[in-house]
Amino acid sequence: MFLSKPFALGLLGVHVGLLFWFAKTRWMKPSKRNFREFIKLAIPAKEPCDQDDMARRITPDFIMTTILTATMIGMLCARSLHYQFFAYIAWATPFLLWKSGFHPIAQYALWGAQEWAWNVYPSTPISSATVVGVLAVTVVGAWWGTRNKHEGPMKGTIVDGHEHNE
Repeated sequence: MFLSKPFALGLLGVHVGLLFWFAKTRWMKPSKRNFREFIKLAIPAKEPCDQDDMARRITPDFIMTTILTATMIGMLCARSLHYQFFAYIAWATPFLLWKSGFHPIAQYALWGAQEWAWNVYPSTPISSATVVGVLAVTVVGAWWGTRNKHEGPMKGTIVDGHEHNE
């Protein structure tokens, strides 16, 4: 399975898909732009834009959540899990489980399962499945738990370079 080309391509497809989905539904929200307008931000603008307003919406919490969800997505879609990944997961898991909004008992149970699974050496099918399962639940939970961030009316959304007011 590890050497399977379809498995590798499937993981790559899932990885790209998850990154795109998070970018479109979570990470681009502070810009208040659609995908096309967001990409235009990478091109130097001749006219001034609302970067000060955008910067106020990009908080340390937003940055931390974005970086950690991207990291967890990468680990979830890795073909093999290495013990050094635990250095990232050990502190990222509690934060993202908290962002998920899960009941505290569920958060502690998932965190404990993750801790147990990474401390099994050599890994077993059950410890590996636990790692992947908790990673998947954490990614889905972080996505669901941040669904209302930067929400509001369409007023102020940038479409085709102009502010859209509804």
